[in-house]
Amino acid sequence: MQSKDFWESCWQSENPEAMYACQDSYYRWEDGIIDIFRAHRIEKVCDAACGFGAYSLAFASNGFQVTSFDISPSAAEITRQGLERYGITADVKAASILSTGYGDEVFDGVVAGSVLDHMTVADAQKALSELYRITKPGGLLLVSFDTAEESDLEMAHEHLSDGSLRYAESTPRAGMIFHPYDRDGIVSFLKGKTVIYEQTNRKGEQIRILRK
Repeated sequence: MQSKDFWESCWQSENPEAMYACQDSYYRWEDGIIDIFRAHRIEKVCDAACGFGAYSLAFASNGFQVTSFDISPSAAEITRQGLERYGITADVKAASILSTGYGDEVFDGVVAGSVLDHMTVADAQKALSELYRITKPGGLLLVSFDTAEESDLEMAHEHLSDGSLRYAESTPRAGMIFHPYDRDGIVSFLKGKTVIYEQTNRKGEQIRILRK
C-alpha cells in the first residue's frame, strides 16, 4: 500500500478552499445510490479513505449518520472542516484502510470511492476484506474504480507484476500506484461477492454496490 507519507504529501499540496468548492455539488446529493441505501434501511455509513469528503457530505446531508477516515490527516481535516461548513458534525479520523481500528460489523454501509484502484491487487483485496469486516451482515458496500484514460496510460510508468502502474518520478504523479480495471477485471476482483448494482457515471467511475 502507498505510505501514509505519500498521501499526506499529496493532500498537503491541495488548496482546502478548492476542495470545499468541489464538495458543494454533493450537498443533498440526488442520486439513485442514495435511494438504494435508503431502500436497504442503511443508517450508519462509513466513508473509507474519504479524501476531500465528497461521499461524506453526500450521505450526511441526506440524513445518514456518517463516520469517515483517511490515511492522510490533512484529508481527514479537509473533510471535517468541509462538513462543518454545512453545520454537520461527523466522526472523522486518520486511519489506514488496511487496519481501520473499528470493531466488527459496526456499520450498516461502507463507501470506498476510487481507492482500491490506487493499491496493488493484493492490498486491495486485503482492504476489501477489512471493509467487509466492519460491515454488518446484510449491509451494503459501495466501491468504485476509475476508468483508465489515454493520459493515464501514456504518462511514464513502470508495470508491477500484478498489472498495476507505478508512475515515474519525472511525472506529476510520481510514485502513485494505479491499477486500471476494466469491466472483466472488476468481475474477477469481486468474484464471490454479491453485486446488486453497477453503473459507470459521467466522471468515468465504475461503481458497484455489494451486499454482505
